[in-house]
Amino acid sequence: MRKLFLKTWRRAVLVMCAPIFLGRFFQRETGSEYGVGFLRKARLLVRMFRNRFRIVTASGFLDQVVMVSELLRIPRSVAGAVVECGSYCGGSTANLSLVCALVGRTLHVFDSFAGLPEPSAADQLHVLPSVQELRAFEKGDFCGSLETVKSNVQRFGNLGVCRFHVGYFDQTLPGFKEPCVFAFCDVDLRGSLETCIEYLWPLLADRGFLFTHEANHMEIAGLFFDPGWWNAHVHSVPPGLVGGGSGLGLYVSDQGFFRSSIGFAMKNIRPADFAASGSVKPSLLSG
Repeated sequence: MRKLFLKTWRRAVLVMCAPIFLGRFFQRETGSEYGVGFLRKARLLVRMFRNRFRIVTASGFLDQVVMVSELLRIPRSVAGAVVECGSYCGGSTANLSLVCALVGRTLHVFDSFAGLPEPSAADQLHVLPSVQELRAFEKGDFCGSLETVKSNVQRFGNLGVCRFHVGYFDQTLPGFKEPCVFAFCDVDLRGSLETCIEYLWPLLADRGFLFTHEANHMEIAGLFFDPGWWNAHVHSVPPGLVGGGSGLGLYVSDQGFFRSSIGFAMKNIRPADFAASGSVKPSLLSG
């Protein structure tokens, strides 16, 4: 009875918070450069919600809404493709493909389509303090075949905008040279994410987003604040991770706060980017 009450209560909270979660998605600026107005966004949202139940997926509906909102706001003048690393059974792939079709961008999907590689000793167990869990990984976890992913995208997404790259990331990403404007990495292992960042970050446009679905894993979150690794592998300062440690606040936690698994880093953000949007606020302690 208690579990049923908590489940019902969480759903009620999410419904009440819907105007907040969906506010950025339905803002006029979201999709305006591509002629995607309110009705097209509403239809897209319905298709994305239905796909959440049609395709086995590791990422949540609100996770995908956050990503889609930012993808629709990328200026048309910024050239580049969208990249997904780790597709599982194609749930996020299908929804990202729908958006890529709207904005006229190619979706490059990288996956072994045979599950995770053999985890290193450091990656066999991850710490998730926000949900008070330990997460264990084994070779072959999260396996979705290429045929399964393509079938799901063909039925529920837009297969025509997708390009599939089959193999482990260290085999496929070194040969990828196409500029990109957005990347989503749902790769579970820090070793895999390091490979993704090493090859994708130099291709990512300035102010571009790189989302990770393991933002609440301490082993993953720490990577985005590690100056030694970023200097050695990307010749850059670490960008930090919005949502690092507990994820963006999208779902109600048993610990009494909002959490999720998703977070993002932005490339080469500058003070001028926020000054231009009128987001500079005086310090409360000044004057």
